[in-house]
Amino acid sequence: MNLKELIREIPDFPQAGVNFKDISTVIGNAEAFHYIIQEIAGHYRAARPGVVVGIESRGYILGAPLAYELKAGFVLVRKPGKLPAATERIDYSLEYGENTLEIHKDAICPGQ
Repeated sequence: MNLKELIREIPDFPQAGVNFKDISTVIGNAEAFHYIIQEIAGHYRAARPGVVVGIESRGYILGAPLAYELKAGFVLVRKPGKLPAATERIDYSLEYGENTLEIHKDAICPGQ
């Protein structure tokens, strides 16, 4: 399956010089969406992960069904101030700015 053909590219979004890869056209295709989850799961099934971590919001779209397929838990990573308990945070750079992500301190246990 050629997934690249299903990805819509939008030039200059969210700002000039950035080429946005729109995956809504891929996940809207039932066959492609199933294929993606099965392919990713195939790479990790033997490792038997305890959790899958997904970064909002696209990470939720693929991470949650992947966790389900792997019989693993799902851990949310969010923008600052969105998680109610104590968090760890990381700052990172994008091609058009900087951002921060947070995860609950107790979201991943040793061995997961």
